[in-house]
Amino acid sequence: HKENFTESLRFGTLKVSERRDFYMVEELLMNVVNAMSNCLDEEQLDKLQNVLYINFHDVRVVEEKNELQATGTDSDTAKMRLFVASKKVSGRQDNTLAQYIREVTNCRNALRKNFEDITTMDLRWYFGMLRERNKISMITLQGRMRYLNSFWTFLQKENLVKDNPVARIESLRIESTIKKAFSAQELEALRMACVRPRDRALIEFLYATGVRVSELCSLNVGDIDLYKQEFKVMGKGRKERHLYISDGACFHLFRYLRWRMDKERLTMEELANKPLFVSAKKPYTRMTVAGVQYLVKNLGKKAGVGNVHPHRFRRTFATDLLNRGMRIEEVMVLMGHTKIETTLIYCNIKQDNVRESYRKYAA
Repeated sequence: HKENFTESLRFGTLKVSERRDFYMVEELLMNVVNAMSNCLDEEQLDKLQNVLYINFHDVRVVEEKNELQATGTDSDTAKMRLFVASKKVSGRQDNTLAQYIREVTNCRNALRKNFEDITTMDLRWYFGMLRERNKISMITLQGRMRYLNSFWTFLQKENLVKDNPVARIESLRIESTIKKAFSAQELEALRMACVRPRDRALIEFLYATGVRVSELCSLNVGDIDLYKQEFKVMGKGRKERHLYISDGACFHLFRYLRWRMDKERLTMEELANKPLFVSAKKPYTRMTVAGVQYLVKNLGKKAGVGNVHPHRFRRTFATDLLNRGMRIEEVMVLMGHTKIETTLIYCNIKQDNVRESYRKYAA
């Protein structure tokens, strides 16, 4: 195996060789990986493959015509605009579109090639670089691959490129880990860490409604019906849904709004057109997604609770409702999901509940 490994590397580094005319670089690299498969464990093989693709990027065994055009040519720009337009028609929100374009642009800039010239080998090098040098997680890498696959699938369907180079990338091996909801003790610790009325109202609102952080940041005071304790929100895919507020969350929200009226010297009617959650100091601007993330992370540090982020409140919302007996179809509606499988990903069903249900329904 060691001899095969050395020989394969030697062929890959030769500038001119008759043997390189007969072998594609990708085949050479796979020969190396296969030769070492009995000597290395799975993790070491993954690292070897990434390192090989990084170091052999742009090595060619036959002449290819790959003249580079300037990054951002009219042709590439037009393709991206067409892609964005198609996604807008299908109801994608602006922040989602920004993620697509950011990843497509990052990939093109890293490879310094036009879209029609990018190959599967190029993408393997790019993904290898992200893993080895940028140290991104496999889950993050999977998300980036999904964005690129969607982009090239569109180009292929529209006959703007010959094929989709992402389609030949092997599926990623990702360990399945259970993401935990907050425990009752952790929620209480976060509540105790709140000093400002705004902070307490915000975490109670996140927990009681299960809203996405982007949805929360888009709300105005007038969107909330405090008498009926409900409101509407525009979620993913431009889908509107009804959400409800618990008595406790409504109490802290009203307390916070009274504090706002005093600080901003506004009546409740004047406050209606203002953002629901604002900065703690003048000029009391609308809180951003990053601002909410920063706030709850700091509350977590004060409370001694790890891994505190807005989405974990959403997970806890779904988990607690199911554990208290709400039907999953109803939780799915509140979460804004179209598939029950998606809702299940968010939920950690207590084993005690599973045991009691089994004893109740088993023959």
